[in-house]
Amino acid sequence: MWLRMRNVTTSGIAAVAALVLLSSACKDSSNSVTGPAVSVAPQMSVAGSWSGNYQPDSTVCAGTPMTATLHQDGTSVTGTLTAPSCGVAGVFIGTLNGNQLDGRIHQNGCLGGGVSGTVGPSGMALVIGDMTKPLVTGDKVWLYGGTASLHR
Repeated sequence: MWLRMRNVTTSGIAAVAALVLLSSACKDSSNSVTGPAVSVAPQMSVAGSWSGNYQPDSTVCAGTPMTATLHQDGTSVTGTLTAPSCGVAGVFIGTLNGNQLDGRIHQNGCLGGGVSGTVGPSGMALVIGDMTKPLVTGDKVWLYGGTASLHR
């Protein structure tokens, strides 16, 4: 019987020793996962004054000067876009994701005015959607969209 207890004790000690070795081999003091270094481009800044030309999709208003004054907080962009000769004068609210700027021009009583475009170090190209003024014009376009080419 003593022999049998001795074998159990030896087996138990061997099992405990194996668990201790296994758990210490898997120990990681950092508790974090690491991978290859990833290069992330710095967020572009669009803050400041921009000027250029606005070309509407209609002959009602010929190409005209346009200005933008933008403020940026991270990816959130706000400011104004104006092309007074064509009636564009509104608050811009949008987001910047890399070099892609998307948002909307808000003008009182208007719907539409979606803005989408790309931004570079010294220029931006925007496409602006049509606007309607439902209480005044119903579903008819009140202000035609177009393209804007702006620079610092």
